[in-house]
Amino acid sequence: MIRRLGRFLKPLLLAVLTLAVLPCVVEFWLRWQEFRIGRPILSGDLKDELVAPSWLTHHQLKPSRRISIKNPDTGEVVETRTNSFGLRGSEPSLPKLPETIRVVVLGDETVLGLEVADEETFAIRLQELLTVAWHRPVEVINAAVPGDCPLIAALRLRHELAALRPDLVICHFDMSDVADDYLLRRLTVLGRGDEPLSCPHPLLEKPIRGVGQQVGDHFLVARFAQRQLANLWRTKRPEEFTDDIDHPFGKYAWVMDDPPDWSQHIQQAFSALADVHKAASLSESRLLITTCPAPWQVSARASSGRGVRAACGIPDGVVYQSELPFRLLAEFVKRRGLVVCDSSATFREAPNSDQLFLSNAPRLSVAGHALYAEAVARFLADNSHTLPPPTANGNDPQTTERR
Repeated sequence: MIRRLGRFLKPLLLAVLTLAVLPCVVEFWLRWQEFRIGRPILSGDLKDELVAPSWLTHHQLKPSRRISIKNPDTGEVVETRTNSFGLRGSEPSLPKLPETIRVVVLGDETVLGLEVADEETFAIRLQELLTVAWHRPVEVINAAVPGDCPLIAALRLRHELAALRPDLVICHFDMSDVADDYLLRRLTVLGRGDEPLSCPHPLLEKPIRGVGQQVGDHFLVARFAQRQLANLWRTKRPEEFTDDIDHPFGKYAWVMDDPPDWSQHIQQAFSALADVHKAASLSESRLLITTCPAPWQVSARASSGRGVRAACGIPDGVVYQSELPFRLLAEFVKRRGLVVCDSSATFREAPNSDQLFLSNAPRLSVAGHALYAEAVARFLADNSHTLPPPTANGNDPQTTERR
């Protein structure tokens, strides 16, 4: 009887012991891997290591950091460094040299260009072109941050970049900014005139964390298991394209040939451009608004790597011909006395237009950054005299069109 009971309990005890020891072995292995490579291995996207929550601008790039990211198409490792301002590139001089024309570029990951080398980004290409065109030293500062939109750009210019005293501010309006504005506006603190004052990140408000999150904070093996389960759920769920503005699959729905009625959200996103103008005026800077198309507004083959379009809610092999987004932007800018450089025609007419974007990410390639910079530099050469001057005390001379 005892011998039979022993034969039954032995495999059970071995199974229990294995289940108890295996997580410890995996935890030790994960910790060793982190020590070996010198960085967290379960932090998600490497780009997230550069971003930190902010009380004023929701999020920001961490200052004085260095990170290496692989170009998703070529596999080439690109090193990115941030300066003490939390901006990509070298340290700007303070005060600004009197003979130098300083340009600050605001925008999101499209113009930040983490996938390409510093010298291949829109900002540096533009700096080279303007230096030649204006026959004066030009310094273009890349102040773009992933996930930014004009609403946050206005706050960033007001709270973080005023000391740079730029002569010209370039604000890139991205096709994803309408959805980004919708998500961030609910977190934004507005003043009496509905102007944005700050946008504190929710993580700074000491949120209540679930048991699973708390365990994941202390044990890599728990975080690893959570990630594997999340990846399994994402691969098993069916793809459901939607035009809901607060859904990741719907953030580009307004650029489609048959778009939903986002008129209110679009005007809210556009209205933030007036806030950027006001913030630029406080720094005695002129403002130029620029825009370029998303990959699926240019070519059916652009950014068509595996799963890239599906992650953005865009069917494979589709190109949208709608001019509505660019027309609405032009109409708003004209009505507010501002100036916009629309490079959509330049992109669409370019030979091999699909090569202007990365295949395995919905962002500009090296060729795309170069073409965008050429379009903006050409526009400035012909139209810099039309840029609106700073308004007195930053007050908007136009009747405020608010949300």
